[in-house]
Amino acid sequence: MLVSSVNSNLSFTRALNSKELKEFKAIRDKGKQLAGQTGQSIFIVPDTCLPQTAGTNTGVGNLSSNSAQEFFNYMKDYLGFNRVEVLPQGELHSNNGLYSPYSSTALSLGNHQINLELLMQDDFNKILLPEEYKEVVDSNTSPNKDTIVNHKNVTEEYSAQEKALRKAYTRFKNLNEQTQLKKDFKNYVMENSDWLEPKAIYKILSKKYGTNDYEYWHGIDPYLYESAIKPEERTERITQILKENPDEAEYYKFKQFMADKHLAIGKKKLNDMGIKLTGDCEINFSKDEIWADPAAFNRNRFIGEKDWGIISLDYSTIKDPSSASAQMLKKKVELCAKRYDAIRFDVGWAYLKPKLHHYAGGFETQYLGDSVLKFIEQTVKDIKGNDYDLNNLIYEFQGGEIFKSDYQSGAVFKTGRLLNEAAERVGVYDTAFMHDTPYDIWGSNDAFLKRGWSPDKFVVGVGNHDTQPLRQIANNIRDDAITGGDRYHRNGAIKPLADILKLDPKKLSNPIEYAKAKWAEPMMAKNNMMFYMDVFGREERFNMHGQNTTVHPEKNFAYKIPENYKEAYHKAIQEGYGFNIMDSLEKVFKAKGLDKTEPKLYKKIVKFRDILYDNGAPKNSSKYTKAIIIAGVAAAATGMVIYSFISRSKKQTQNNEKIQTTENSIPQTPKAEVRQNTAPAGINFNDFLNATKAKSV
Repeated sequence: MLVSSVNSNLSFTRALNSKELKEFKAIRDKGKQLAGQTGQSIFIVPDTCLPQTAGTNTGVGNLSSNSAQEFFNYMKDYLGFNRVEVLPQGELHSNNGLYSPYSSTALSLGNHQINLELLMQDDFNKILLPEEYKEVVDSNTSPNKDTIVNHKNVTEEYSAQEKALRKAYTRFKNLNEQTQLKKDFKNYVMENSDWLEPKAIYKILSKKYGTNDYEYWHGIDPYLYESAIKPEERTERITQILKENPDEAEYYKFKQFMADKHLAIGKKKLNDMGIKLTGDCEINFSKDEIWADPAAFNRNRFIGEKDWGIISLDYSTIKDPSSASAQMLKKKVELCAKRYDAIRFDVGWAYLKPKLHHYAGGFETQYLGDSVLKFIEQTVKDIKGNDYDLNNLIYEFQGGEIFKSDYQSGAVFKTGRLLNEAAERVGVYDTAFMHDTPYDIWGSNDAFLKRGWSPDKFVVGVGNHDTQPLRQIANNIRDDAITGGDRYHRNGAIKPLADILKLDPKKLSNPIEYAKAKWAEPMMAKNNMMFYMDVFGREERFNMHGQNTTVHPEKNFAYKIPENYKEAYHKAIQEGYGFNIMDSLEKVFKAKGLDKTEPKLYKKIVKFRDILYDNGAPKNSSKYTKAIIIAGVAAAATGMVIYSFISRSKKQTQNNEKIQTTENSIPQTPKAEVRQNTAPAGINFNDFLNATKAKSV
């Protein structure tokens, strides 16, 4: 008798086959339409964290790489997104080991936007050799290179990528002036000279003085663009700097040219897949940008919270379109409009009602009306022309004072009516602060609609780069990155979730059932978003905020999507924390009664939900029963020894199945996630407003 061995290497990646995937996408799209999710579906992924294969792992992901495009092509089928949103893509430098995209340059792009793979191709005249590219990959010797972004190998002046780019630049210089690449370069420099040249000069002077902080420079150099400097003196000094360093200035411009060109290639590849690219227009400007246009800034004011350390534009003049501050803002917005299909405005409320902290202490709030917002939008319209759409401009209004003053005693917000300027534009919100109080329901699509907000004018999701990860919230882990308010976000959200989705609130105390419900609720919104860390069921906080950044600064903003992202994604679904779109649709259908009016579609949604939850473990089936009967007959014919063996095997298998069934129906919280389970019922709106996001700078 032949007894087959049991496969101990069970698959944890129940991906769909091509036939299933075709049906899945049709069901997905129809389900989303009926659920109400018919607008923007945004997948937020920092390009630096995109996956890289072993042979291309330079340390930092890139939007135009083959690995990135394969990733997006795979994930869009399962997530159903039509937009990819990246974080700010400016030049990055270490701040005590921390590389924060929200402390990058506002006008220029970082070295990491350059895809070395492209430089080896004919379109770029093969200005980089394969062995030089391999040297960059081989230089990425970080012990965490598969899980943590290695900025040092790519973005810094001393990096391996910088050495490779120097060699590529030498070959680029020697190209015939009539080559298309050289012609494109000349046009690029001409079109962007107003910001390119000052940045190139700043790079040269930073090397000369050994610091990129102009406050430590000497002579005329720290004040080169100040109004006190006579124009002829400025021109003479600039001419001298460029004459002494001709290659350095051109090299910087070369890198910016390549970065912009490669970003455009990445954008086009996404567009070819039917995906629009959303860029993040950060609120701040870098040190060199402030140095190059000092009249645009009020260096005695900080925008937002003082601990952000972000020097403010001059808001006393910004409503004047001809002012230096307005023109500086225009320059930043123009570049975003050229680079991206859509724009998210970081700290968007600062263009409506900014909070300005004084250098000496204290703060003021200034109401700007819609003048600056209209200025921004006209700037984008001038670039986009017929492609302009106001709904492609998304403002981070959450955390700002963008509401009408309808307060009761104790400053409890009651009606939630938006200022007209905010109501007319798309705002972005998350549900991390979802709660239920006697006065107010906050943080859900349902709550926003009940307040009278237009479904076209807000984007909602379970979280973003700033918020506590969904997995932590689901396990009732204390949110130690915010100040004030409710530091436990789960319990206060259970009742609203149960009411909206018509679920048993007792079941939502189970972390996994809670996570599934949180994923489902934004599927009712016309416009929703999802952050990659939550999609992959990760527990780590992406932005650690404040003092927490000093513990492991290299991990902040740096969790990499693994090369085996398919397995990681499906495993996250099977654990119950990852985003299973069919589970979300099933819950929405039941809540809306669509399971009754669309029974065939509902049945297919359930089918695919269960397929994605299938982890490959053996299931009790008719085939299994038949095998046991045959084995029993064989055992009876051959003696009690074999019968005893089969009985023991059967008993062990049944025990395993029982354990598996229990784990699938009531998943257990990992020991590492067990935390205090007592928490306040929720927070009021005033607490929420006080818990504005903290920035790492």
